[in-house]
Amino acid sequence: MSRHLTILSNILIVLQVFLLFMCFVDTTTFPEWLITSGKLHPLFLHLPIALVIFNLPLYYFLKLNSNNLKLEQLYKSSLVYTALLTTLTAIAGLLLSGGGDYDPETIFLHKWFGVGTAVLTHVQIYLFSWVEKRKRVGYAIAISAVLILVTGSHYGGTLTHGDGYLSIEPKEVAGKFPDLNTTTTVFDAAVAPVIATKCLSCHNNNKMKGGLNMSDFQLLQKGGKNGAIFTAGNPDSSIMIERMLLDMDDKKHMPPKGKFQLTENEILLFTKWIETGANATKTYHSLDKSDSLKLMIDEIRKSQTIAKTEKTYAFQAASQSKIDELNTPFRRILPLAYQSPALSVKFYLKEKFSIAMLEECKSISTQVVEINLSNMPVDDKVFALLSKFEHLEKLNLNGSSITGKNLNELVKNKNLQQLSLATTAVDVKVLDGLAKSVVRTVYLWNTKITEQDLANLKKKMPSITWDLGYIPDKNELLKLTPPKPINTDRIILRKEEKIILKHPLPGVQIKYSLDGSKPDSLTGKTYQSPIPTSQITRVIALASNNGWISSDVSDYTFFQEGQKVDSVQLLNLPSEKYRKNGRRSLIDLKKGFPEILNLNWLGYKENTFKTGFYFSNNIEKSKIVVSAADNTDFDIFPPSKIIVKGGDSPNNLKTIGSLVPEMPKGYRSNGVLPYIVPIQRGIYKYIEIEAFNIQSLPSWHFGKGLKGWVFVDEVFFY
Repeated sequence: MSRHLTILSNILIVLQVFLLFMCFVDTTTFPEWLITSGKLHPLFLHLPIALVIFNLPLYYFLKLNSNNLKLEQLYKSSLVYTALLTTLTAIAGLLLSGGGDYDPETIFLHKWFGVGTAVLTHVQIYLFSWVEKRKRVGYAIAISAVLILVTGSHYGGTLTHGDGYLSIEPKEVAGKFPDLNTTTTVFDAAVAPVIATKCLSCHNNNKMKGGLNMSDFQLLQKGGKNGAIFTAGNPDSSIMIERMLLDMDDKKHMPPKGKFQLTENEILLFTKWIETGANATKTYHSLDKSDSLKLMIDEIRKSQTIAKTEKTYAFQAASQSKIDELNTPFRRILPLAYQSPALSVKFYLKEKFSIAMLEECKSISTQVVEINLSNMPVDDKVFALLSKFEHLEKLNLNGSSITGKNLNELVKNKNLQQLSLATTAVDVKVLDGLAKSVVRTVYLWNTKITEQDLANLKKKMPSITWDLGYIPDKNELLKLTPPKPINTDRIILRKEEKIILKHPLPGVQIKYSLDGSKPDSLTGKTYQSPIPTSQITRVIALASNNGWISSDVSDYTFFQEGQKVDSVQLLNLPSEKYRKNGRRSLIDLKKGFPEILNLNWLGYKENTFKTGFYFSNNIEKSKIVVSAADNTDFDIFPPSKIIVKGGDSPNNLKTIGSLVPEMPKGYRSNGVLPYIVPIQRGIYKYIEIEAFNIQSLPSWHFGKGLKGWVFVDEVFFY
């Protein structure tokens, strides 16, 4: 990896720590200038969204062309930039949340899905080599990143544009101008629709920028953090008008730059409405034909595209006070569209749910057309209660505890069109209860319903669309996952300790080799009992079973603990950045990971790795193993040469062994490689090891001509 990407990766670690720190502090206490920098959030977010999605097909093509080093380098570079941008975007978002009032539940969900995206994209960098031979895991991680991103974006859209912003279902356009009748007020005739079109995206029930909610007249009149936004009869002293007239580049200008701006006629409308008293009850028809306010309203209504409601409802709207009373952080009641009397009810956090919360909604049962009880702990008793909602059109019971025993109660719901029963215990028998209902679509994903059941349902009730979701092909051969050691963290073993392999699927046969060859379902040793270890044991294994595709191979190198070292002396100091655990890291029997370089590693670039080891035992030594990182992306290469000297003391040494490791011919997967240096057999009280880092990176490398790094995490003496 090029130097600048290495720098970015290190910066990324700091940013990730800062991000996680911000998740648990009150950002509203931050300095104003820092909170203001959160406005970069909408500037940043589009590029990381594109990169997270781009990485999925890029990973797919990389797996198709696994030997394409340029493609591999592009993917790794893309991961670094993706993680960096998602982290910066999440940080900016947390800062932005400190400068405005948002619906607490929505901001909570948006926050953690955003942070989850940033953390997962960062984790992808470190898991790259681990998933290289685990394609399914790699795909799962890449797809998870996209799904978490999309979910977080949904809640972000809800914050800025209202509930259901990313819904695929059509919805009414905000800002609909109502038909005029004798009771239509001036506010409803034009002021409220303009507010809905130009102001509500920042000042609504979910997002209250500056503490201001403009969803209705009472909330508008209440004002925000700075008090009332208008003074009836005096537009010149009204903050609302003042902000509208500010220069476009002024940060206090409203609507903000980049949003749909108010037209001159619309500004005049607000000015004249306030000048005439901002009366909430004054009707349009009470205005004189020559009244300038009436003429402005007529002009604006003519010039705007009036949204036509796809569906109208005859029932009266519920009182706002009743809706406000029922709204809690765990139960949200929202209108389907601006000025629509139809309501949607959704419940959150099953631990806080009780059936009483649904019973309380009976006071607005006439207006409720959608109920979402997804993942709530409701049982079959709920159907009798749901049947009381006479205008119910959509019902979501996904993931609930129902069995469908009283499903026939829904026959009483004469307007119910859509029913979601995914991930429930319903079976085909209870679905007969829908035969006399008006339901037209039923979702049955992940239930007991079989393909044969589905065919019977279609014959019995053809007027209903039955959606069973994805139906797997029984003849499809699936690929096994590779076998693993019972504890992948135990790479350094005691002398009598054996290697135990495992596979999560019972009855799977494990084939393995110890000589570096790749086993298959026919060759190799059959794993039947734990494998004895020697000083260095490399186990290559795969899983096979009838009716399955054999797994990819797993490849693990185990080290047997060597002779005890009394003390260690660092004759050359490692880089200050890569010496966290000091000299003890070389003999602490803790292996490092080549992607996490600031833990359990000593890194050398300006100096050679030169270290002395003291022994009090009188045991012969014939071999030394230097465990070093191999990460060509980060300029970490094998030592160009290893020289070992031994004797009774540091002042009485002779060369007892050396090794010239083979250099890589191109970029390769990250790993930890053991360099075995044979030495003259003998008893040594002191051994000095010097590993030289490459002084000029090869021409094929991004950093050609520069010095390379040597990283050592452990030294073994046998």
